[in-house]
Amino acid sequence: MSILYGLDSRPPLRILLPAAFQHIGLGAVTLVFPLLVAEAAGVDERTTANYLSLAMIALGIGILLQCWGRWGIGSGFLLPSVYTAIFLPPAIAAAHAGGLGAVAGLTMVAGITSIVLSRVIQRIRVFLPAEVVGLVVTVLGIILGLLSLRLVLGVDDIGAGGTRDLPAGIIALLVTFGAAVWGGARVRTVAVLIGLGAGCLTHLLLLLGGLLPDSPAPAIHLTLISWPLAAPNLPLVYLPGFVVGAVAAAVRVMGDVVASQRANDPAWKRTDFQTVQSGMLADGLANLIAGALGVIGMNSYSASVGLAAATGITARRVAAAAGVGWILLGLTPGAASLVIAVPRGVLGAVLLYAASYILMSGMTIITQRLLDARRTLTIGVALLIALSYSEIPGMYADLPDYLLMTIGSGLVLGMAAALALNAIFRIGASHLAEWSWDPNQGAKPLVEFVTEAGRHCGARAEVVGKAAHLLEEFADAAPLVVDPGRQVLVRTRFDELHLDIDLAWEGEAMAATAAVDLDADIEAACFVSGLAMVLMRHHADRLEATTLPDGRHGLTATIDD
Repeated sequence: MSILYGLDSRPPLRILLPAAFQHIGLGAVTLVFPLLVAEAAGVDERTTANYLSLAMIALGIGILLQCWGRWGIGSGFLLPSVYTAIFLPPAIAAAHAGGLGAVAGLTMVAGITSIVLSRVIQRIRVFLPAEVVGLVVTVLGIILGLLSLRLVLGVDDIGAGGTRDLPAGIIALLVTFGAAVWGGARVRTVAVLIGLGAGCLTHLLLLLGGLLPDSPAPAIHLTLISWPLAAPNLPLVYLPGFVVGAVAAAVRVMGDVVASQRANDPAWKRTDFQTVQSGMLADGLANLIAGALGVIGMNSYSASVGLAAATGITARRVAAAAGVGWILLGLTPGAASLVIAVPRGVLGAVLLYAASYILMSGMTIITQRLLDARRTLTIGVALLIALSYSEIPGMYADLPDYLLMTIGSGLVLGMAAALALNAIFRIGASHLAEWSWDPNQGAKPLVEFVTEAGRHCGARAEVVGKAAHLLEEFADAAPLVVDPGRQVLVRTRFDELHLDIDLAWEGEAMAATAAVDLDADIEAACFVSGLAMVLMRHHADRLEATTLPDGRHGLTATIDD
């Protein structure tokens, strides 16, 4: 869809306010995460309401930081923050043992970690390959899916419990799935809100019909916000889970900022890392502030990027309005009580819907790469080790308590295993490949070479596809520019950021520019090579014709990953 109101536009209030409300509504369902943390800490209902009010204020501050886009803080895009499932498993574990104070202290550390990562992400990206990030997101989706099923069914970790909220949870699940699958484009963007409303309405009708006689009426707390709720503390045994979460959150911000760049620039060619770093910095500052307020960490929301693209409204003023709206909701007495009144089965249905998308998102990140034996073993073994934490608990029962608490969850264990295996398998691995190609062989062996090289270094399939198309165009021109009987030296390099292709040959130079005289002889070498350069520039982010010191002609192409 075309952009109706661009990044720096000033939409009228009749457009601005409904757009902001849509983003607020889309993110409102993520308040289930701080709610679950408050319940894990065992606090009373009044404290929970206070906690949720602080969570709303923190959310508004995070959105304002992300849309700021000045002084190196914030991406400047319509990229609202929401509470993320990334921090939920370690936060629940910390809340059980150390209360809300432990969650506050560890969230602040996660924020500091994100801030540090924003400064060094370009340097360390080679040590954090995309398939490892995809593994983390996949394991996170599995953990959340199991948690959501327990909430829908009303059972605990060992399957005991009741099914009091089951009818409302099932209705919420069916309506959400139905709206997401069969609804129109606008309906799909609010499928979660529709399902949430249907589940709550079902629960209310059952309550009024006397079918849930043991259900107490929800209390409405109109007291003013008090802060702090607990003094921050730092139980180090849970620190790894928050650090892993900060890494995953930073990578997600990177992806969302790049998606926002593409949505706002139809001619987008390559990633603006300055904007990415500013977005990651804002995310880290938001989590530092969230920890100071005592609540769980947040992250950018991919669904909001999709909503902005679908509606054609990408103005940063919409984000500013949404941020102010969240702060006003947090300061409104009684607003948090409405969240507390939502049945747990309905919250579980919403979480199950989100978990399915998180799981598929992680699998997509992994499968975007061309995986060789090293990377396949890294992901496969690490995934099994992560699942073993919950499926074979006896295997870890004899570990010392401090070590068991440090591991914390299958998420930490799986990422640690993946990073260790990745480091081991990098020994002896080379991201360089070299081959001599005879132009008389045609394009097929050249494409096979770059495909195998891409698989060995783990480049994305899209990047390798661009490289293959580029080399096909070069293969068409090569017989006219390479001396007869001579071969072309082909080198590829990959560093997790770029795929570089170097070509060197003896003969005539390729056209230095993309200019082509359409009145020229179409069989002339200059015309063919000029046309090839035009087509190759379409597939490469950077393309340069060079002359080597030994007199050979060369061509260097770079494709950003």
